[in-house]
Amino acid sequence: MKLPSKLLLSDLLNHNVRCDQGLEHGIGITAWMHPPVHRLLGWITRPSSFRLVRNVWRLDQLKGIGNQYLYVKGKPSISDQQTIDRCPTLMNSDIFNKEGQRLGLIADLVFNPMSGKIIYYLVSRSNPKIPGTSRWRLFIKSILDQQPGLISCDIDSLDDLPIDKSSIRQQLFKRSQKWRSK
Repeated sequence: MKLPSKLLLSDLLNHNVRCDQGLEHGIGITAWMHPPVHRLLGWITRPSSFRLVRNVWRLDQLKGIGNQYLYVKGKPSISDQQTIDRCPTLMNSDIFNKEGQRLGLIADLVFNPMSGKIIYYLVSRSNPKIPGTSRWRLFIKSILDQQPGLISCDIDSLDDLPIDKSSIRQQLFKRSQKWRSK
């Protein structure tokens, strides 16, 4: 199984993890990242709903992706939810434009699974858990400043960003604008 050159974080988190011993380690719950250099270091899984233990996987442990499973080699590091909550992340951070107006939030990211380098973030205008919401690509060069929970960007509106996935509502809005201009 060969890894793709680009991978969505949500694809990584939506699969169960199975190690080379054949054991299942649960589904992904969050990313382990180093925000200052826009690098994904790994991800965290929850092996059981009843235990407080969390498994932390390095990205270089990922060896393959199947329909339902991520295949990893080696053992995870063991942690707890309190420690994981203290780790910095840009996921679900609010996005602000040049004037300081809130535009949306980081819903997902695309990264290189070999190096962990984040290629771009996906921005959602509203709650990213709602299916069918639009996603815009926020490239790292557009980020002016970042702090835990907020990102300042060199854009005026989400229309300045390329759309990655549009909702039906967004598609209808764009078409009606084209019709009006014609």
